Amino acid sequence: MRLLRFPFMVAIVLLAAANVWAQGGYKIVVNPSNPATSMSKDEVARIFLKKSTKFSDGRSASPVDLAVNSSIRENFSKSVLGKPASAVDAYWQQQIFSGRDIPPPQKSESAAISFVRSNENGIAYVSSGADAAGLKVINVSD
Repeated sequence: MRLLRFPFMVAIVLLAAANVWAQGGYKIVVNPSNPATSMSKDEVARIFLKKSTKFSDGRSASPVDLAVNSSIRENFSKSVLGKPASAVDAYWQQQIFSGRDIPPPQKSESAAISFVRSNENGIAYVSSGADAAGLKVINVSD
């Protein structure tokens, strides 16, 4: 009976890995107190571009970016924001210059994880292999 469960468990793990790989090798994480379990790409993009300052339930959102030269940021930017990280950086330069807004803080992956753990409004993207223990991984849909 146990041997019959093994292939099923392997299939689940492979499907989960395929989902993370399809997202460009990153995962979106939030504080465990956040009730969200999934978000649309548009909602995530609006939060990271600060076009929206709240999650869908009305709580404030505090996004954290990785460094502009991070391959994870590049994958996230292309996949979710629809443009390379350099174009997103240019967008933020325009926002700063015009006095409209400032970009989310840039942190290392470990600092981003720590920020989200200690901030109930935190949201970040981290590599698919990052230790996200104590955080909630969000499913992102098109």
